[in-house]
Amino acid sequence: MKLRIIACFSISCLFFLITNCASVQKTNAHIDSKITVKDLQKDIDYVEYKLNKLHPSLDWYISKEDLHKKFDSLRTTIVTPLTPNEFFLAISPVIASVKQGHMGIFPLTKKVDKKELKALNKLGKHPLSLMTFRYQDDNLYLLKNYTKDTLIKTGSKIISVQGIEPKQLYDKYRRTYSSDGLNKTFLPYAFASRFPMFLLLEKPIKDSVHVVFNYKDSIYERTITRAGLTNKDSVKKEIPKVVIAKLSKEEKRTKAIENKKISARNKLFLYDKTTKEFTRSLTYIPSDSTIAILKIKAFKHSRHKKAYDSIFNEIKSKGVKTLVLDLRYNGGGSLAEIHNLYSYLSSEPFVFIDTIRVTTRTSVATNKLRPIPKVLLVAFSPVVLPFLVKNILAVKKDEKGQLYLKSKEQKLTAPKPNRFDGKLYVLTNGGSFSASCILSSNLKNSNRAIFVGEETGGTYNGTVAGTMPLLELPNSKLLFRIGLQDIRPVKETTEFGRGILPDVTIVPTSEQIIDDKDPELDWIIEDVKNN
Repeated sequence: MKLRIIACFSISCLFFLITNCASVQKTNAHIDSKITVKDLQKDIDYVEYKLNKLHPSLDWYISKEDLHKKFDSLRTTIVTPLTPNEFFLAISPVIASVKQGHMGIFPLTKKVDKKELKALNKLGKHPLSLMTFRYQDDNLYLLKNYTKDTLIKTGSKIISVQGIEPKQLYDKYRRTYSSDGLNKTFLPYAFASRFPMFLLLEKPIKDSVHVVFNYKDSIYERTITRAGLTNKDSVKKEIPKVVIAKLSKEEKRTKAIENKKISARNKLFLYDKTTKEFTRSLTYIPSDSTIAILKIKAFKHSRHKKAYDSIFNEIKSKGVKTLVLDLRYNGGGSLAEIHNLYSYLSSEPFVFIDTIRVTTRTSVATNKLRPIPKVLLVAFSPVVLPFLVKNILAVKKDEKGQLYLKSKEQKLTAPKPNRFDGKLYVLTNGGSFSASCILSSNLKNSNRAIFVGEETGGTYNGTVAGTMPLLELPNSKLLFRIGLQDIRPVKETTEFGRGILPDVTIVPTSEQIIDDKDPELDWIIEDVKNN
């Protein structure tokens, strides 16, 4: 068995190495080539067919008749051959009209062969991946700068990148994606996160990027290298020489134990070496240690059980009276993780979500395996087949004949013994999406928290996500992502298509963004003092 697996794996690796160079050349040539009208029409048919077959709530925000009309209208506009990315601009607004933010068509970008990719990776990460942005009032602001260029100021307004103004890209690509439902808050946040991708579609960048900034009416320019290395005029930090003292055996043992603790904490709270930040972090207000801030950037599932148990044990031991759950910019993730987190915030037994609806018995099971090469599926068939059977059997039929997927999150769940029973605030903005909204819906339903900030980017009444396969269109080769599971909270709101609305609406002004102020958190601290 082991020899068979090793042999199949070796063959797969060899096949990849041989075909990689040819595949890169073929892909890049395809991006620049025109696709016939007949083949583009076939791709439209493929997308419409897959939507009707796999999407469990296609008519949540648009009727199937109206959607079909949009596809027919698209067919009539395709009268000349188009490149794949020209076709992307034509078809993506139709997909966006379904108003399901997880679903979408993705453009193609030029690839490099393995040798060139290795050389680029040695230079460091792409400069645009070392920055985070916020798009507000038709302006793009730099929120975080993780490059080594110390002359770049956070809060700076981006005037242009490679000669392209951000609003040009916003206007061109705005209709290529959507939020969940009818709310608008998600759209600028989605653009800010996709800005590097849209820019690369206009001007491929490999080694460096030229950016014009505006900071408090002062214009400055920077050319940022792939590694984010400093230019000649960058500020160089003086690094003091460290004299390494000889340690005794006991000191070495103590240091080793301390390093082990740090390493364990880094893994538990998901430390990112590039940003030097944690995905999960627990901090305290310096002037009042009874106020804790639990910031979660994403629900990545990894080690969440141990992480939250550790976090809430610490909260309990420190006598925290007020907890601020910061879900701003949290794009979602694991359903199991938010279910687990809620058990530390609820004081009563609860059912977290309603029945998860699907369209077919096999759609979830088979599409979970879609990214795996067929040769590996064959090699690991003794493992794959039981997995398929288990997942297919997990799909049941209700009294109405509708298919649903059994999950732990639908069962009655008891709160944790070390739960937090104190005062809870939740910070949200348009970047709060998907799983962070399912969690927020439950907290809102139970009147457990005071919400501060902006309407969430995801809806109150659920989303279509879970398993989200990437399907390749037959001719254009564009990737089409579609959610297969209709996931909703037990209780819904009558505010159709809207996100979780804050109890206190606070949106930072452009001046506060530039000055790196946090008016939402400031309001909470003041409210705690006054109450």
